[in-house]
Amino acid sequence: MKPSIYLFVLPAIVLLLWSGCSNKEGPPPSTAVYSVNGGTTSHNNGQVCLSCHVAGGTGKYNFVIAGSVFKPDLSTPSPNGIIYFWSESGGTGDLIATLQVDAKGNFFTTSSLLPGVGAYPQMRGISGAVKTMPILAFTGNCNSCHGVNEDPIWID
Repeated sequence: MKPSIYLFVLPAIVLLLWSGCSNKEGPPPSTAVYSVNGGTTSHNNGQVCLSCHVAGGTGKYNFVIAGSVFKPDLSTPSPNGIIYFWSESGGTGDLIATLQVDAKGNFFTTSSLLPGVGAYPQMRGISGAVKTMPILAFTGNCNSCHGVNEDPIWID
């Protein structure tokens, strides 16, 4: 190859590699707030989180998804599980997102994880038990139904 060709080929290869490695679905913004296994900053387990954690509310953060998980007695928090959000029912299709449950049995995020078409939530407890919500969820305001019109979210 002639040296002048390197002036065109080398930058093209670098540009191709750089653009091919760009992470269009990268990590959430560093400003997003998420619950984490073992975390202890949450409070008011079982309350409707988005009654305070919304624009104009008294909560420090505006949550997009938030809720609480209990043990089978429906009153003791179930800590450190994982919430999965699937594109199809029964824990099938594409895994859209995951969210950890903290040490107080709460889960929350300020990030928009769910698509506008909704998702099917699935819960995995620390025992390995799995429960799947059989209907499509369009809102992340979980405790507005669970614990009010529906049983609280619970898992072993």
